[in-house]
Amino acid sequence: MFRLTGDSRSKNHKGIKHDIYAHKKRMRIISTAVTFIIIFSLIALGTYYLLNYSRSPNSINEDTNHSNSHSNDQLPTAALIDALYCTYPNEEFTKSLNKTLSQAGFKVDIYQGEVVTVNFLKKLPSGYNLIILRMHSALSSDNQLYFFTAEPYSAGKYTQEQYFQLVKKAYASNESSPVFAINWGFIKTCMAGRFDGALVIAMGCDGTHDSFLIQQLINQGAKGYIAWNGPVSVSHSDKAILYLVQTLYVKKLSLTVAVQETNSQVGEDPYWGTSLECHVP
Repeated sequence: MFRLTGDSRSKNHKGIKHDIYAHKKRMRIISTAVTFIIIFSLIALGTYYLLNYSRSPNSINEDTNHSNSHSNDQLPTAALIDALYCTYPNEEFTKSLNKTLSQAGFKVDIYQGEVVTVNFLKKLPSGYNLIILRMHSALSSDNQLYFFTAEPYSAGKYTQEQYFQLVKKAYASNESSPVFAINWGFIKTCMAGRFDGALVIAMGCDGTHDSFLIQQLINQGAKGYIAWNGPVSVSHSDKAILYLVQTLYVKKLSLTVAVQETNSQVGEDPYWGTSLECHVP
């Protein structure tokens, strides 16, 4: 015979009422807890979106598009592209240049040594006001000027660019290892839009002997191009360009007058007898 536990029917009835009350109490507690969790989650989510969407437009642009950040900055910007840093480092030149430009109100980006590759030049951010090319340069047999990168040459890389002679194998000297070098065709095809509004200063040899390259920079919106009219030593070029930058941005002389004063005060290259020239639109 089956038997229910408990001493009497009244005790059973009271137990059921107690269970129902306890169950309702638990449900109220659970409901209250869930309500608090939902409210807290909504507050946290709202705070997250408020913080993210209240950021300044400049900070959003810097996260999403580095190349556009230069145009949004209040300060003028300058880039030192120093492919010679691997073989001819000059820390004093870099520090002095950075100090002069910073005091003149520039934000200065410095790209040195192995960073200066063909791909780096393709992706160079646009919007710089000043671009200084501390790079070897040389004329080819057909009088095209090539700027030397710091990237070791490899026949299997940039095959399309090599086929169209936009990049070439180049030697700084008979003893040096070959590197990739770029010409005006590369600037036109792969660097479009990189020089608009910029003053370009080329520190290597024979910088003024390629009219196609100069015209291409001007076509892209460069406000001026300053370079050497023949061979030049690295040490003399470093000295002259430091003086030139001071005359341009501390004395605030015009391009042509600043170049004239630099040639007068620093002098021609002591071995080659070469000097700086300025080309403007």
